Amino acid sequence: MEHYLSKLEQLKFKFTKHVKNNNEIHIELDDTSQLIEFCNILKLEMNLRLLTIIYCDERKINHEFSIRYLLGSDIDDIFLFVISHMNKKHAYFPSLSDVFPSSIKYEREINDMFGIQTQEDTILKPLILHDFQKNVFPLRKDFDAKTELNYSHRKFEFTPITGDGICEIPVGPIHAGIIEPGHFRFSVIGETIVNMETRLGYTHKGIEKIAESMSIDDVVFLSERISGDESIANSMAFCQAIEKIGQLTIPQKAEQIRLLFAELERIYNHFGTLSGIITDIGFPYGASRLNILKEQIMQLNEKLSGSRILFGVNQIGGVKINMTDETLIYIHSVLDNAFQTFEKILDLLKSNSSVMDRLRNTGMIEKQVARDLGLVGISSRCIGIESDTRHTHPYGYYPSIRLKQKTPRETMEHQVELQKRIGDVLSRFMSRVDDLRQSKEIIDSITTLKNDGLSVSLEGELAPYSSGLGYAESHRGETLHWIMIGEHNSIFRYKIRTASFSNWPIIEHAVLNNIVADFSVINKSFDFSYSGNDL
Repeated sequence: MEHYLSKLEQLKFKFTKHVKNNNEIHIELDDTSQLIEFCNILKLEMNLRLLTIIYCDERKINHEFSIRYLLGSDIDDIFLFVISHMNKKHAYFPSLSDVFPSSIKYEREINDMFGIQTQEDTILKPLILHDFQKNVFPLRKDFDAKTELNYSHRKFEFTPITGDGICEIPVGPIHAGIIEPGHFRFSVIGETIVNMETRLGYTHKGIEKIAESMSIDDVVFLSERISGDESIANSMAFCQAIEKIGQLTIPQKAEQIRLLFAELERIYNHFGTLSGIITDIGFPYGASRLNILKEQIMQLNEKLSGSRILFGVNQIGGVKINMTDETLIYIHSVLDNAFQTFEKILDLLKSNSSVMDRLRNTGMIEKQVARDLGLVGISSRCIGIESDTRHTHPYGYYPSIRLKQKTPRETMEHQVELQKRIGDVLSRFMSRVDDLRQSKEIIDSITTLKNDGLSVSLEGELAPYSSGLGYAESHRGETLHWIMIGEHNSIFRYKIRTASFSNWPIIEHAVLNNIVADFSVINKSFDFSYSGNDL
């Protein structure tokens, strides 16, 4: 923290600075026109990346809109908020797309939700509300969430790709399966993809707006439903944000139980994703074996929590579900049996040349493109970008974890394996295997539970317009929940940024120069969530 403060003080920019909430630095730029230059220096000299952009209608407080640019480090446990304000004289805000290309998605979202653009002559494509009537801005405070919207069926302008032999293949939004809707517009020459454009937003639920009319306890229930298979990660991030605002210290046992469920959520999802990859290359035997393992973990989830996808575990101040040391023994037993089977299945897959050939060199991504687009989670770690919130920004019980040290030989073999990974489907497959093994080690490291209770209560009202950042590492990657409290413990602003929101743009790059038939396996290897993107 002090290192970053010292560097900030050496810069020529004028800003109001204050530090709060442990690992957060909040600064307000005196001159918004310097924002782009300032962020460029933060990127180049401090190696910070853009995590999200939070737009907030604060006219009730200070007659202004505010923008918070959240930047973070992949090395140090630090979050930097760069805050600027907009009044009626400023109808536009500076675009950071030249510094952080990933910002364009947030800027499109702000234009959809608040009706504010980056500059006067800019025409931003709708991101979420492409089928709703114009001049409706749901996240402004003067918009009533009960308003019935009319559909306008505006034409979504895809980028035209022309030339000899170019054909277009529209896919979706309704697919030949039970997956959620998303539209993909392929431009191909023969079977080779030369361009693809995505259109999402079909499952937009208005979660951030809905939360403003709910009590904070009820929003825990809502957060679990952002994306059902990330119920623990999202509810944990939300609860931690409220606990940070309220300065709550939850019992160690509650932290241990949260961690156990978080890793079980990771395990069952990774088994499912690996099965999906193998399904999409046409090897049903291997896929079915992996699906059986997923089912075993989901049955374990249900036995422990009453929910196969772990609804109803977290609450503000702790957890609702109790565990005992006998429960731990049972969890370890189930996982031991599952992973013994998993290693045999993995050996089978790795020895099958047809499987390896379909995965190798398919859906490759470049490291710089991944950095530019803000890729997180497995999809970034497979090409050497270390973005794991559990390690960089350890939360809950993770700082207490002591994993078994690998022998020098095991370490060397692992490094050799990592060097072979080139950002293809096989790299993402094997990175998930690594993540699975690590989750097993993390759970194995907990052999006894402290008996100090399951939760603590939030006493009194939280300070109105105070804010806090909660975060967790879902099986898809870094998950961020920023909350500003309103009066009487209401939610004034709730900003959610899932890993899927960060990762979806990479698919348009990963499919280039691949054949159409490989799209499904490339798509599955990233494990995007439609629902997690379309908040």
